[in-house]
Amino acid sequence: MQISIYSAVPASQLKPPSRTEGARAMPDAEAKPTLRRGIDFSHVTPRQLLAYVDEQEASGALDPLDGSSLLFQVPSGDWEGALDIPFNLRDRLDGTMAFYKDRGDPLAVWYAGLINRLDAMEAQSLGVDVFA
Repeated sequence: MQISIYSAVPASQLKPPSRTEGARAMPDAEAKPTLRRGIDFSHVTPRQLLAYVDEQEASGALDPLDGSSLLFQVPSGDWEGALDIPFNLRDRLDGTMAFYKDRGDPLAVWYAGLINRLDAMEAQSLGVDVFA
């Protein structure tokens, strides 16, 4: 048997819920869309890169091998003393690709694909916030 919670409260004390507050104001219809900038791999800090790679790997959007390759572009000293100093990841990947290409190593093709993937990841990290 179910009993209403209202039956446990005397009628003299019962005050039904009411909405006396007005509706919430809508954002300004004239507001302009704002562009939220995503990650920029040509100007990224080791801390930002690590957070991005961790997030992408956790969501399954980035293969751990690709993520490790991106993180290996950060010199070991930067992990200890320059976590918030930006570097150009694109240039480092281009240099790594050129190194393997000069040696005739097939890893050059793999790094070229990783650089193309960087473009796609950078484009996907951009979002547009628009108020309707």
